[in-house]
Amino acid sequence: MEDNNLLYTHQYGFQHGKSTEHNLIQLTNFINSALNEKKYAIGIFRDLKKAFDVCSHSILLHKLKKLGIRGVTHDWFTSYLHDRKQKVDINGNLSTSKSLDISVLQGSILGPILFLCYINDLHLCTSLFTTMFADDTACADSDSCLDTLITRANIELKKIALWFRANKMAVNIGKTKYIIFHNKGKDTNMNGRNILFDDNEPNLNDPLLITSLERYHDNHLLPECRAYKLLGLHLDEHLNFNYHTNFLCNKLTRSLFCIRRAKHLLSCGALRSLYFAFIHSHLNYCPTILSMNSQQNFNRIKLIQKKAIRTVTNSGYTAHTYPLFAQLQILPYENIIKQAKLLFMHSVVHNYSPLSFRNIWIRNSVNQGHRQLRNADDFMLPHPRTELFKKSLLYTLPLEWNNMDENKLNPNRTSFKTAIKYKLLNEILDTIAAGGVGELVGP
Repeated sequence: MEDNNLLYTHQYGFQHGKSTEHNLIQLTNFINSALNEKKYAIGIFRDLKKAFDVCSHSILLHKLKKLGIRGVTHDWFTSYLHDRKQKVDINGNLSTSKSLDISVLQGSILGPILFLCYINDLHLCTSLFTTMFADDTACADSDSCLDTLITRANIELKKIALWFRANKMAVNIGKTKYIIFHNKGKDTNMNGRNILFDDNEPNLNDPLLITSLERYHDNHLLPECRAYKLLGLHLDEHLNFNYHTNFLCNKLTRSLFCIRRAKHLLSCGALRSLYFAFIHSHLNYCPTILSMNSQQNFNRIKLIQKKAIRTVTNSGYTAHTYPLFAQLQILPYENIIKQAKLLFMHSVVHNYSPLSFRNIWIRNSVNQGHRQLRNADDFMLPHPRTELFKKSLLYTLPLEWNNMDENKLNPNRTSFKTAIKYKLLNEILDTIAAGGVGELVGP
């Protein structure tokens, strides 16, 4: 299936070389492009009820045949799914057996890939830009007119609802939300209009099956409605990650408290391990996305990391952290972000990124014709119409790669990653040697 690119391009779940970060990059790129053109963008985030457990065997086998799995191979899958039974055990009392004609068997090796086959054609029922990570599905659209955007979204949601009914799957309406992304100052008054999920059959209009979806927006009276958590990242209507930064800093502060409680009991090496488990693991989740953060939000995260480094090395509150980062061989937060960006662009340049990222960024040589310029191999930078777009990955990723030294010519992924880390660590040592150990944030 991978060799023949049979799976949907923007399905990033349960596949080698794909991740939640890839999913989020594609979605935020779409939103940033719309905002850069002074448009509105809508994101609709669907949640399914018991997604793996309700896949119909007959529909799944039909879809496998459409994908080209036929003959003996198809017979094997038919046998694999046929006549499976289940029992329920309550306090040692077993129920009678019941045959199953649904479920792709969670916990099995084949379960995830069979589910991807089952949901593979979902994107074909709508013109909305759709990204998926297994059953976590996000749809997006944009328009300069909010009324037009809402009308089109409702039409497309009706098509999506019909797909789920036809495939015997149910949407969890209570957890299906939407956000209107927009530049600050733009009017987002819905004027009494709603985004509706219409679960009626064609030509029927039962009002009980029409539900108005909940909107996430910047409501200070209802902080729980200010951001939607998608794949571990909180998205807000301005795409400024203020809500997510608060969430992340609270989590890091609690983790730091645990490390401080243990600092008089454990060695520096053991504390370093705790740092990687409780602090670094969070800093290293989707750092490319969080590079779009404001400087104020960045400083808050950076300050907690520095406190953790001082705790691990049992250093004083005013100790400069550059020597401590060098001692522990740990990258500061700004370098974690820089490393992540360069590693991602390396995958794009050397063709081991997902196919969906091919041709997003174009080389200068494409538009230079026969002229041979020194920056021919650099990537073209898109024109930023807003300050927000200058922080977007569409703009900063190619910029970071263009400014990279000769290491970017190294096609080997492992050696490139090692070289980048030591280059960034050496920059810290050079700063220390030059006497510039002053801090960017805090004392």
